[in-house]
Amino acid sequence: MRLKFRPRSLKKQLLFFLLSSLLLVWGATVYVSYQQTRDEITKLFNAELAQSARVVHAFVENLLQQRRLTKLWDQDKSPDLFYMPILGHKYERKIAFQLRSVKEGVVLRSESAPEFALSLTRNGYSETLINNHVWHVFSIGTENGDYVIHVGQRDDIRRELIESLANQQLLAMLLAFPVLGLVIWLIVSRTLRPVVQLKEQLASREVGYLQPLSLDRLPEEVVPMVQQINTLFVLLEQAFANERNFTSDASHELKTPLAGLMTQLQVAQKTKDAAMRGQALQKCQQAVLRMTHMVQQLLTLSRVQHQNVQLAKQWVNLNQAMIAVIAEIEFSAHEKNIDIELTGDDGIAIQANSQLLNILFRNLIDNAIKYTPADGKVSVTLRRDIKQVRVFIEDSGPGVADEDYERIIQRFYRCVDTAQAAEGSGLGLSIVTRIIRLHDADIDFSKAQLGGLKVSLRFDLPKPVVKTN
Repeated sequence: MRLKFRPRSLKKQLLFFLLSSLLLVWGATVYVSYQQTRDEITKLFNAELAQSARVVHAFVENLLQQRRLTKLWDQDKSPDLFYMPILGHKYERKIAFQLRSVKEGVVLRSESAPEFALSLTRNGYSETLINNHVWHVFSIGTENGDYVIHVGQRDDIRRELIESLANQQLLAMLLAFPVLGLVIWLIVSRTLRPVVQLKEQLASREVGYLQPLSLDRLPEEVVPMVQQINTLFVLLEQAFANERNFTSDASHELKTPLAGLMTQLQVAQKTKDAAMRGQALQKCQQAVLRMTHMVQQLLTLSRVQHQNVQLAKQWVNLNQAMIAVIAEIEFSAHEKNIDIELTGDDGIAIQANSQLLNILFRNLIDNAIKYTPADGKVSVTLRRDIKQVRVFIEDSGPGVADEDYERIIQRFYRCVDTAQAAEGSGLGLSIVTRIIRLHDADIDFSKAQLGGLKVSLRFDLPKPVVKTN
């Protein structure tokens, strides 16, 4: 059973990983911030205890110097001095203070302080357990040593305040998380909008519409992908054009031979003359051979047009390749008693596709043999210098007029002067030209010294690699 995997959404993956990473980092940040906040608030409260104790200490020392401290002990004589109205502030009762006489005990305290001493420590910080409550106390004694000021805070009140402040900070950070998640979602959606628009643009295209996609307002990362798609569109358009050309060319070129073949078959069927029947059948055979050759040329042209620009190339020995081609079509030259001469160094080699190179040479030499009269000559010359390899193919045929050099490479074009001299489809040089372009080579036509057509091919050699020490 074959499992079907649904394609993954790039947007969902981005949102998942971004939000997951944000949640992890955010959670760690919140935890560390919470702990740091608690520590800092604890230090702040301790500093506040010390500061408050020093304020009360300064006040008590001033009263001692004025000898008025003992007058405050009798609350009945001065009740307003110890009356502290509750204002309702949530931090109002968080600190308690006591003034303790070493001899007489607590002589003055705040409303939130217990009646007995907060601590027995005379100076510094301490912790005391009173009525099942832990008190954080800072104590400082007077200069004469008779009194001690205690400023304290219950641990549960402190923790409540710390939790309240830390929770407020935590709540603010938690409320910010969904807002930040929404912002990330909007940013990802907006960033991926060109990709969504590109998908919609491709989905809305009709079959056969291969115009290039627009690159306007596309992200830098998407542009190479769209460029490759446009390149693919160009290749598809060329492939479709080649298919259309092949179909139209085959239909056009086979129409006349098929009509002639049908006519000759009808003549052969209706005639009672054996000689005429034999002549009609011979013409049918010739028509079949012409159509076979034409179909082969059309197929070769279609194959060459479909070749990818990046051909599989290897080093090919031109002398050996040319000998193999001449051996394939030697029977055609032998029937017309045409002499084929090959000259050139045996070590000449180029980087090329061997199959296409075989088609290239076979078409050129076949054309030379085809248009060269009986007892003629075809010359093939190979030359090499530092930068390039030259191939010259000449024949002693009628040649081509100068004004026809540019037109003979067109599909199905045949010179009027030579069209009757030999049968052909007008596709051979089109195939040759296409193969030349695929190899980044050049082709020229000129008058041959033998009197016919001279075809000159030029293949560039790769630059030598310079070794550096």
